[in-house]
Amino acid sequence: MTDVMKPPLEAARGDQSTEDGPSMNVRAVTRALAILRSFDGKGLQTLAEIAGETGLDKGTTRRLLVTMMNGGFIAQDPDTQRYGLGRMIRTLAASVVDNFDLRSAASPLLTELANELNVTAFLSIYQNGSAICLERIHGAQGMELRWWPVGGTLALNCGGAPKVLLAYQSDDEIDRVLSGPLPALTPKSVTDPTKLRAHLSQIKARGYEFALDDVSLGLAALAVPILDKAGRIICSVSISTLNPQMVERGRPKHLQRLREAAAEVRRRLGITG
Repeated sequence: MTDVMKPPLEAARGDQSTEDGPSMNVRAVTRALAILRSFDGKGLQTLAEIAGETGLDKGTTRRLLVTMMNGGFIAQDPDTQRYGLGRMIRTLAASVVDNFDLRSAASPLLTELANELNVTAFLSIYQNGSAICLERIHGAQGMELRWWPVGGTLALNCGGAPKVLLAYQSDDEIDRVLSGPLPALTPKSVTDPTKLRAHLSQIKARGYEFALDDVSLGLAALAVPILDKAGRIICSVSISTLNPQMVERGRPKHLQRLREAAAEVRRRLGITG
């Protein structure tokens, strides 16, 4: 069996591959990853335990541990000299987004919406107190909106999707957000915590948000949530373009179509009921 087919820890044992080898693995990185994986289900470990788990000799193990300690990925108890995962692991873990299935399910439908309605369609999530754009697709004939890039954040008191995402958070989380600054992107942005709290209740009760002029004057955004079986929000899908293309008799023009798309995304994620 080749090294490519070995389990992660086993692959570190006697692995002589380099970045020029057929697997394109860098040996030092492979060994460092094996050390990190050795902590799965464990707390602190001795040097001998780590070396035994990975199959590396103690000298190599010690050098790799020191390197990872310098980067914050490994920490050492000064009393026992045992090793554990460092704070950088926790920092990076907070940035992990399990969105690959989500984007795969939503992107084709966002593309349909964008091209059918000549709008920009967005997929977004709530993470670490921010509204994060996971996907942005422009309609072939519509105006391209570039104010919320993929990976970018948007103020939670502005726009359709950010307010939808916030409306479905816990009371404690909403309190935390409302206790901080609420920026005014335009004169239409709601910056009063009491008014915003009441508006969030309305959003949750009706199941959508239609935002006019509060991110950029002349632009409208319509957003709906996608919920899991327990009613917790997973993400939001939204569309945005110029006000005249979004408003019909004072109401959001494409609400039913957006809800249908959200329901299909939910179905593709395997959520029923």
